[in-house]
Amino acid sequence: MFPPVGARTFYFKEKRCGWRDDITPLARLLTVLATLRTIAVSICGVLCGMMEEFDHEQEQPVEEITLAPEGSEWVILHTRPRAEKKAVQAFEFAGATLYLPLRRKDHRYGARLRTFWSPLFPGYVFGCFESREVHKLKSNQYVANVLTVVDQAGLVHQLNQIQQALAAGELVDVMPYLEKGKPVRVTGGPFKGVEGIIERLDKKTRVVISIEMIQQSVFMEVDSAYIEMIN
Repeated sequence: MFPPVGARTFYFKEKRCGWRDDITPLARLLTVLATLRTIAVSICGVLCGMMEEFDHEQEQPVEEITLAPEGSEWVILHTRPRAEKKAVQAFEFAGATLYLPLRRKDHRYGARLRTFWSPLFPGYVFGCFESREVHKLKSNQYVANVLTVVDQAGLVHQLNQIQQALAAGELVDVMPYLEKGKPVRVTGGPFKGVEGIIERLDKKTRVVISIEMIQQSVFMEVDSAYIEMIN
């Protein structure tokens, strides 16, 4: 005589979901690790697919940046941390003209080479807006401040130069803006960690830093690649 159907079903689930008595704890651990690995691989595949789609969206045709039409002006948006692309999307949706210079970065993860696009000037987006609307830009959740531009033609020229350099596909990176009399810190080379004041910029992109020591000055030449400004 067979047991009720419900009892048979319960017995099946119990045997299916439980551990067999002859399986050792090590075998159980290996089974759990294999399951976790399968889940991790699946998640990684989804994320890589999303990143690949995102990367392709960054490769846009190069168009010349022109002067703002009458009644409009170029301004610089100082965005909140890591909000540059969100600000661009928000204002482009409203019909504004935005320019966010992006630089390409390649990262290798084992045998896989991934391409990422990050802002060339973190925290800054260039936009063309109607002059009467500029004072409203700070109300956007992604904008921390708005910098007005006096020399509109000069800014447009500089942006076109940056865009041309990025379009060439060569390595483009940001160097610190060095100015005489500004405090700086040496980040590499034999003088790493030394702080001082920029005394002179020569033609070979070398800097001479004056360091105050017991009311005397010590001069040294440092490659500008090893210089960072001190706020």
